[in-house]
Amino acid sequence: MRKWAGWLAGAALVWSAASGAGAGAAGGYGADRGGDAGGKTRYLADVRVEPQQKRVTGSVQVQFWPRDGKKAYLHVYPFAFAERHDGPLWQEFLGKDAVPGTYHITRLSVQGRPVPVQRAGTVVEVPLEGEAGSSGVKGAPADGKERADGVSRVPSASNGVPPAAGAAEPVTLDLAFTMTLPHNQGRMSLDEHAIWLGNWLPVLAVIDRNGWHLDPYGPIGDPFYSETSDYSVNVTVPEGYQLASTADDRQVAGFTSAPGLKTYRLRAENVRDFALVIMDRTYQRTETTVGGTTVRSWWRTTDAPGQARLVHDAAVKSFAYFQHQFGPYPYREYDVVRTGGGINGMEYPGLVFLDGRHYEQVFAQSIAAVAHETAHQWFYGIVGNDQVNEAWLDEGLTEYASLSFLERWYPPLGDALVVQRLVRGTAADAYAEKNVRPWQPLRLFPDNDSYSDLVYSRTASMLWLLREAWGEERLNRMLRQFVTSHRFGVATGADWKAALSREAGEDAEPFVAYWLQLDQSREAAAEAWLDRQRGAKRQ
Repeated sequence: MRKWAGWLAGAALVWSAASGAGAGAAGGYGADRGGDAGGKTRYLADVRVEPQQKRVTGSVQVQFWPRDGKKAYLHVYPFAFAERHDGPLWQEFLGKDAVPGTYHITRLSVQGRPVPVQRAGTVVEVPLEGEAGSSGVKGAPADGKERADGVSRVPSASNGVPPAAGAAEPVTLDLAFTMTLPHNQGRMSLDEHAIWLGNWLPVLAVIDRNGWHLDPYGPIGDPFYSETSDYSVNVTVPEGYQLASTADDRQVAGFTSAPGLKTYRLRAENVRDFALVIMDRTYQRTETTVGGTTVRSWWRTTDAPGQARLVHDAAVKSFAYFQHQFGPYPYREYDVVRTGGGINGMEYPGLVFLDGRHYEQVFAQSIAAVAHETAHQWFYGIVGNDQVNEAWLDEGLTEYASLSFLERWYPPLGDALVVQRLVRGTAADAYAEKNVRPWQPLRLFPDNDSYSDLVYSRTASMLWLLREAWGEERLNRMLRQFVTSHRFGVATGADWKAALSREAGEDAEPFVAYWLQLDQSREAAAEAWLDRQRGAKRQ
């Protein structure tokens, strides 16, 4: 996700001066099973969206191979919007006039047996054997009553190391829910023309060698970590509405399931989440085929037509560039959807949100926004990562990729943004003094400025300097190999450092320690490492 920051205005000025943009399935439960069809999680959802009532109701069945025989956990992120949040960071994220919605789990069962709802914040514990009251969630009550204190991680069995093989048969978990939609500036909201649903379906928490990842929903960054899965989602809406989703829904005409209602059967494989936008007839679209994928842009009749074309052209060009540089795109459709709110941009598999400011007037910065979200289709979508504890990995690589594209196709804007990132990314002394660094959990960033400067700017600066040492072709070739090696899986920062060391022909530890850990004592060693890489290029 790209948040608005002060540097955008400067970049736009430079550009202006120089030029005068139900059923559902999720998989990969347990990092070691991401590519194993026998262990892939499936989500089967059946939902009804009622725009006039601002209501969504439905059910989700999750079929998965448990890695912990005693319990599983669900992230149910809509709970974050069912209460008011105080403080400047939440106001910056949701807007000062945010109105909470409601969310209720009306049924929860395992293998057909009802179990009580045990909730801590946005995390729901699901007992798989024994008494349901024995809880592994810190502070979760045994009586099934909900409480809203946040949780981070719960160690799994065997000192946080999941078993080498899961259960012989999958477990079936069923959850039914009803929610009224919140109104805010964020990822899940609505206005008079659309409902946009990001991170709205329950998703299994990840268990890996560090244990269960039960991080709370927060106002900084993208507090998510998920693995690839298969989704089958039946969506019922009133006639007269249209939709875009993570699925390839171009050929899904829908059928009349009841008087005045249409149901769409949507399918998506090997995706980390399932996003959905419901739109009225003020929306129109244009599409362009790139390779085997149709790139579709959605905007409103009230938007500026020239700006809509600008966004679509940038989406098509960036998509083609990233596919050429980082490898083939695995899905047949990619949607760029205009929403309301003020999220700026937000990535999901096969679909991204861009808020209305990118469509209402001529605004060249929209090119950078759509390029960034499109690059996320490779770095987050195809290659996953722990966005809570290693946000720099997807955001930094994505920002580098978008800068590389912009310099090639939109040089004045690209040059301006490279300078902006280098200025912000290399001036990190103050952050080092405060012990704030790119490679740290989201909860340790004090504000969005530090998050932007370190996760985006400093990581992108590191990669840009490496590009100057190696050249665009070599660096992008390494990133393409990285994508290939971790396709549909989860990569870690350690994986990336190992890939960098292999390509460099020497240990990249000093370079990474200085740039990502902000270890000032390694500055000279990092520069010497980079000098050797420059020298190797000249030879």
